[in-house]
Amino acid sequence: MPNILKKCFLFHYDPSINSDKVFNLFLIDNENGSFSSISEYGRSGTILNIKSLIENCSLHLAQSKYSAKLNEKIYHKRTPYTHTLNDANSPTLKQFGAAKVSPIKPSEPAKIFDFKAVNSNIRATTENKSGGQNLSEERAKQTKKIGVLNLNGLDALEI
Repeated sequence: MPNILKKCFLFHYDPSINSDKVFNLFLIDNENGSFSSISEYGRSGTILNIKSLIENCSLHLAQSKYSAKLNEKIYHKRTPYTHTLNDANSPTLKQFGAAKVSPIKPSEPAKIFDFKAVNSNIRATTENKSGGQNLSEERAKQTKKIGVLNLNGLDALEI
């Protein structure tokens, strides 16, 4: 039975233009090594139309289609959608079950950098470099390590 990896429920409501729309997105693991991305759309309170964005492809390709469609709906010029938690009319969620939602595991582990303080007690000899600059050999060899740690999709800059 396929599992839902990601889900997103969007809506747009504007009474001045009689707009009351729902848009749902799902990233689905087909449990055979392939993935699919499915969308649902329609007016609030009606039976939603189901459209497959992409079927039986790699996780990367399915995620890119999912993200592209999500950004398209959120940043639409005339009818920008907003997030909601209302999943009452979703046929896909009813079919695959809400209890089977599982998180996506990262394809590679997060990189952890060790930021140790530079030892200031190092005594080094200085020499005259070309251009008239006096630099310590040890100081020239030491570098300050700065890195980015990506954990669960959140970026944090370590200094």
